[in-house]
Amino acid sequence: MANASYQRIIDNLHCMNWTCIFLLACCSLATRAQSIEQPHLDFLKATAHLDLDPAQKTIEGTITFDIKVLQPTDSIFIDAKNLIDYQVSSSTHSSLTHGKNDAQLWIASRFRGSELATITLTFESQPSKAMYFIDTNLDGLWEQAWTQGQGKYTSNWMPSIDDMNEKMEWDIHITAPSDLQVIANGNLVERRILGDLSLWKYDMLQPMSSYLVAVVAGTYALKTELSTSGVPLDFYYYPQDSLKVAPTYQHSKEIFDFLESEIGIAYPWQNYKQIPVKDFLYAGMENTGTTLFDDQFVQDEIGVVDRSYVNVNAHELAHQWFGNLVTAQSGAHHWLQEGFATYYALLAEQQLYGRSHFYVNLYQQAELLEQQNNEGSTALLDPQASSLTFYQRGAWAVHALRELVGDQNFKKGIRDFLKTYAYRNATTDDLLQIMSQVSGKNLDTYKETWLVSDRFPSAVALQLLRKDLFMESYLQLLARRISSFEESYNSFKETLIAPIEKEMVLEMVRQLSLHNEPEKYDLLERAAATGDIEVRQLISLTAGVVNNNNKELISSLLLDDSYTTRENVLVLLWNAATDKASLLRTARKAWDSTNESLDMAWLTLAVNTTGFTDLDRTAFLGQLQEFTRPSYSTTTRQTAFDYLIALGYLDDQNYIDLYHAALHHNYRFYQYARNVINKQYKEAANRPLMDKVLELLSDSEQQKLKQVTDL
Repeated sequence: MANASYQRIIDNLHCMNWTCIFLLACCSLATRAQSIEQPHLDFLKATAHLDLDPAQKTIEGTITFDIKVLQPTDSIFIDAKNLIDYQVSSSTHSSLTHGKNDAQLWIASRFRGSELATITLTFESQPSKAMYFIDTNLDGLWEQAWTQGQGKYTSNWMPSIDDMNEKMEWDIHITAPSDLQVIANGNLVERRILGDLSLWKYDMLQPMSSYLVAVVAGTYALKTELSTSGVPLDFYYYPQDSLKVAPTYQHSKEIFDFLESEIGIAYPWQNYKQIPVKDFLYAGMENTGTTLFDDQFVQDEIGVVDRSYVNVNAHELAHQWFGNLVTAQSGAHHWLQEGFATYYALLAEQQLYGRSHFYVNLYQQAELLEQQNNEGSTALLDPQASSLTFYQRGAWAVHALRELVGDQNFKKGIRDFLKTYAYRNATTDDLLQIMSQVSGKNLDTYKETWLVSDRFPSAVALQLLRKDLFMESYLQLLARRISSFEESYNSFKETLIAPIEKEMVLEMVRQLSLHNEPEKYDLLERAAATGDIEVRQLISLTAGVVNNNNKELISSLLLDDSYTTRENVLVLLWNAATDKASLLRTARKAWDSTNESLDMAWLTLAVNTTGFTDLDRTAFLGQLQEFTRPSYSTTTRQTAFDYLIALGYLDDQNYIDLYHAALHHNYRFYQYARNVINKQYKEAANRPLMDKVLELLSDSEQQKLKQVTDL
C-alpha cells in the first residue's frame, strides 16, 4: 500500500528528493509487518537465475519481477532475508532508490497506474533456513541441496513474496556442476553444458504462491511414466536404489488417475515430479508439481510393509489441487489445504485397500480427536490450531460435508470451487457458499458444529460411522475391549470366519494382548495363518514374551517379509534363548536382505552375547558405532545413539557425531541431541572425554554448542 506521507511530499512539493524519501522509507520499513499486503500491485512473473556451488553454502543469482501496477504508488516491497549483498535495477525505471532491513527490500520510484514495471535484483544470500545443504562427510562440499518454503518462506534464501495471496509465474534457471541433477518447478525446457557446469532452465505456465517454489540439486536417476490423461510422472531416485523404485512408488499412477477422476478437474500443472531428499523436515511437501519427500520412504519390497510411501504420496498429490491450485487466503482457512489433502488421501487408500480400511482410519482419527477434546482442543478455523486439528479434524469436516450435501452435490461443488478460484486464494465461506448453492442446503449449523466449535463433535461423527454396515460390526468388536476373555471368545472366533476382514482381525489381535488365557494362542495361530503380513507383524509387536504356548508361532515369523517383524521376533527369541549366539548366527544367515534398524538390533544383541569372542564383540560394537555418522538418516542415527548409550559405549567419534547432531537443521533431531548431551554431561565420568572432544570442533561450532547446551 502506498505511503500517504511519501505521496504528499511528491504532490505538494513537486520534487523528486529520493534521498529524503529513502530515509523516510527505511524508518517506516523497520516497523512494518512481514509480508506487506500490496493490493495496488500484481506480481505477474518471476524469472530467477541461480548459481549453486557445492563449495559454498550461499546462493548467488538474479531475479526479475514483472509487476502490473494497478494504482499509482511510490514503493514496492519484496521479502528478502539473509542477504549478504544486493543490487537493484530496472529496465522500465531509470530513477530508483532502495533500502532494506532484516526482512524486506524497499524500492522507490514513481510507479504509474496500469504500467508494467520490471525490477531486477542481483543478490547473494546465506540461508539460515528454507534451503538446506547436505554435507554427509563434513568435507565442506555439500552433495545435496533442497528447499522447503512452507512455514520457512522462500524469502530466506531468495527474494520473493511471502504473502501466499500473491501468485506469480515462476521460471527458474540454475547453473550447477554437471555431475549434479538439478530439479525445479515446471517443465525442463533446456539443459546446456557449459564446461564443468550445466545450465538448467525450468519454465512454468501458471502462477503460484512463492512458498511453493522448489529447487533440488543432487545425484539422481529418473524413471518416467505417463498418467492415463498423458501427464508425465517423474520418479526420481538415487542411482544405487534402482531396485527400490517399483516398491517405493507403488500405486503412484493408480493414485494419480484416481484423484484426477475423483476430483473432476484435470491435473493443473505441466508434469508431476517426486524427489526423495536426505534429512527432510517432514514426511513430504507439495511444492507445485514437485513433491519432495524424506528418503527414508525409499524402501525395498520388504521395507515398504514397514514404511509405506502410499499415504504421503496421495496426500501431497491431492495438494496439487487443494493448496496449490486453490490456496487458503490465510491461516484461518488452512484446513482447506490440509483437511482436504488428508481426506482425499484416505479416498485413494480406499480405492487401493477397500472401504473397511477407509472407515477404520476415520474411526482411529476420531479417537485421537476425542482425546484432544479432553486435553483442550481449538476450532478448525483457529489459525493457531494443531496439526491434528487441521489434518484429521479437517478430513472429518470434509467427510461430514460430503455426507450432508450428498455425493453428487459434493463432487459438483468441489469442481465449481476449484474452477472459480483456480490459481487464486479462497476462504471457508467461499467454499460453503458454493456448496450451499449446489445442494440447496443451509450450512450454518454445519459450520458451527464442524468449523467454529472448539470441540470435535464425537457423537455426530459416531452417527456417520454407524451408517456403514461394516462399522457397526467393528464397533461391536471394539466394545469387547472392556470385556473378559470368556465374554469375548465367541466374537473373536466369528472374526476368523470367512469372509475375513483384516481390520477386524487386527483389532482382535490387539485385544488378545490384554488376556492371558491359553485359548488365545489358538486364535493367534489362526490369525497368523491368514498370511496377512500386517496381522503377523502386529502379533510380533504384541507378543510380549516367548513361552511354550507361542514359541512355535513366534519362531515362524522370523523370516516374514517385514523388517519390523524380524526385529521384534529376534529380540523375543533372544530373550528366551539358551544359546543366544547360535540364534543370532542362524538369523543373520537366513535373512537374504537386511536394513539399518534390523542390523543395529542384531549388533546390539551380539555385543551383549557371551557366545561370541571378545574380538567379535569388539568388531560388532565398531559396526554399531558407525551408524551415528552423518551419512545415515536422522532416524538411524538417533536409534544408534540410544543403543550405544544403553550399552555405555560412546567413543570420541560418537561424541563428535552427537555434537554435530545438536547443530543439525532438523528440529526434532537437534532437540534430541541437545537433550542427550545435557544428560551425558551431568555424569561426571563423561565430562573429561566430552570436553576433550569439544576442542576438536571449530571455534564457531564450540560457541554454538555452548549456547544451546550445558557444555
